[in-house]
Amino acid sequence: MASANKFILVAASLLAFAPAAARADDEPPLTSPADPSEAATLAETLFQDGKRLLEQGAFVEACTKLAQSDALDPAIGTLGLLAACHEQEGRTATAWREYGETARRAEAVNDERGAFARQRASALEPELPRLLVRLPKGAEGAAVFRNGVRLAPDELGVAQPIDPGTYEIVARLAGRPEFRATVTAQARKVAEVEIPDWNRPAPVEPAKKNPAPSDPGTSNLLTSKGLDARKVGALVAGGVGFTGLAVAGAFALSASSRNAASVSFQASCTTAASCARGRELREDALRSATVANVAFGMGAASAVTALVLVLLPERTEAPKPAPRTGFHYEVAPFADRTGGGALLIGNF
Repeated sequence: MASANKFILVAASLLAFAPAAARADDEPPLTSPADPSEAATLAETLFQDGKRLLEQGAFVEACTKLAQSDALDPAIGTLGLLAACHEQEGRTATAWREYGETARRAEAVNDERGAFARQRASALEPELPRLLVRLPKGAEGAAVFRNGVRLAPDELGVAQPIDPGTYEIVARLAGRPEFRATVTAQARKVAEVEIPDWNRPAPVEPAKKNPAPSDPGTSNLLTSKGLDARKVGALVAGGVGFTGLAVAGAFALSASSRNAASVSFQASCTTAASCARGRELREDALRSATVANVAFGMGAASAVTALVLVLLPERTEAPKPAPRTGFHYEVAPFADRTGGGALLIGNF
């Protein structure tokens, strides 16, 4: 690959020098309101700087210098060398166009350098990425931009050669929402962008259906029939109770062990140090016993709470009496000092 690139640069250098003895003789000086000789001198300086940078492999800087030189004083050699620079930079579509323009300039004056330029253009053409942007019917007045540059009408609907890279396509039409898309152009491939029909109504998304209610016995522990809030409280209290009793048991064993050791030390101590050790074990035993008593009390209270929550019957609401409708009567007996009887009470 490196040898191929070197060949391209060497062959492209011939565009700048053959057959003319000097670059300035390739084309007549650029006629401008400013001093023509000054413009030609600056163009020559830029050309030489660009050629030197190209030989050093500084393609970006070299291409800039050569493009500025050709803009001041268009010449076959300058444009041919610029095409070779862009080819090395990877801008294959730009290089392809410049080789074609170099060939046209050379052929217009029967310059043999046109053959090489035409050969390079033909070699690049199969490798070119292409971009195809399609407009819907009735949207001919839309403005389409590629990376901020508006596309001409004849560039739409046709696969246009383009440099490799990523492009943002923006389409605007008065009274319509803006369309944006991003595509990546790759060698030998066609990147396509289909601009939607603005006159076609946007598809309406179907309304989302409410999900079916989940089984309360599995979805919510607090409200399910199998495990209501009261039973959850019983489980928590039971867990706390079990933990408290386990801690109480552990510290009780520790207190008993330390107390036994203290008694042994006190019974056999013969020095102040050994007797002091016995007293320390006694104090440790008392502290462990205190913790065991507190833990036992908390554990026992929690266990009783859990047991009560489990054994209490569930509260059920009394059924409400059905409203009385239609014919209804009641007989109410009564008695007093003068006699007795019955009252008939009802709805008719």
